Amino acid sequence: MASDGSFTLVSPGYRAAAGRLAFTIGGAQLVAEMTDDDLTQSWQAAGELSVRESAELSEAAALHLIELLEDGLPAADLAEAVADAAVVFLIAMKRQGIADPKRIPACAVMWNLHAQRAHVHIAS
Repeated sequence: MASDGSFTLVSPGYRAAAGRLAFTIGGAQLVAEMTDDDLTQSWQAAGELSVRESAELSEAAALHLIELLEDGLPAADLAEAVADAAVVFLIAMKRQGIADPKRIPACAVMWNLHAQRAHVHIAS
């Protein structure tokens, strides 16, 4: 976690063989996994949001995650950190035009407090 209010979420992409989507939060500090059921439910919930609602939710989750990371993950509620990261990650994927969560490619989602938005880099 950079002290400048930024973080990066990195994923190897959806792994059908494992039936899950994994990503790291703040470098290698914390690895989160979403099962198929969690991924499907979260993806559908994100799809029901308006563009404005998704932007507001993503920003709120990112700001909360920054606070948790700055406080130090061992002291933070890890479930909250994972939930916030999942919100930012999935909304960024939807904004990127990914139509199916099982088609999420290897990528990195970078959040910058000053830009107040996520930037997505898809691995080639």
